Amino acid sequence: MEFFEVIKKRRSIRKYQDIPVEEDKIIKITDAAILAPSASNGQPWRFIALRDRVLLDRVVKEALGTINQWAITAPLLIIGCSIKSSIITHYFGEVVSGIKYHLLDMGIALEHIALEAENQGLSSCWIGWFNEKKIKKILDINYRWRIAALLTIGYADSSYVPSPQKRIPREKIVIIK
Repeated sequence: MEFFEVIKKRRSIRKYQDIPVEEDKIIKITDAAILAPSASNGQPWRFIALRDRVLLDRVVKEALGTINQWAITAPLLIIGCSIKSSIITHYFGEVVSGIKYHLLDMGIALEHIALEAENQGLSSCWIGWFNEKKIKKILDINYRWRIAALLTIGYADSSYVPSPQKRIPREKIVIIK
């Protein structure tokens, strides 16, 4: 698929077929994240590719709240964790600028996953509303890791139709000087 077509096609899908995501596709989508740029090449990301049905169901039921129970249909949940750098320049850079670069880096890496998933014929949806403490307890995640966001991944159920995309016109959001 041509890259711009991948970007245009990618939508948030909230209902998936009951088909497991193949391991080679999991490797490709996570490799895409590993190739993402990061501040000073800090690579502050760690990913958990959760496909164990018992654990995935438990995470959804206990940690995603009422609004995200649709995620129970996903055969794969990518848990994007970030680690603040111990490199002194990274720490001071965030303090001085007020910008949490490790979270920006995570966002870039997770979007690489979403786009490569689309390229592989998979669908995805970002989840930002979750109970981090519960997920960390269920999955025994290292206390130094912060869960930045989750991505559901799977084959879209054909009965799910996302609402039409609404975009602000380019003239209102892009200034070319």
